[in-house]
Amino acid sequence: MDLLFNSPWLRFSRAQQKAMLTWARELGASVPSYNQYRWVHASICEQVQKPPQQQTTGDGNIWYLNEISDVIAKVMD
Repeated sequence: MDLLFNSPWLRFSRAQQKAMLTWARELGASVPSYNQYRWVHASICEQVQKPPQQQTTGDGNIWYLNEISDVIAKVMD
């Protein structure tokens, strides 16, 4: 569910996410409520992710850099 809802190729609105969770629940799947899902997702992101660092090019373009070593270190813990 998390992979589907956060896929960069598929964009789901909040209403669509709620409808999919309701549909799955009515089919007998054990799925959380939308609020529970968002809470768990935020908690996992907070534990795993370090905010990317903002970088600026000489031309003034802004981009963000993730430190791969920090990500690998968290995975190895």
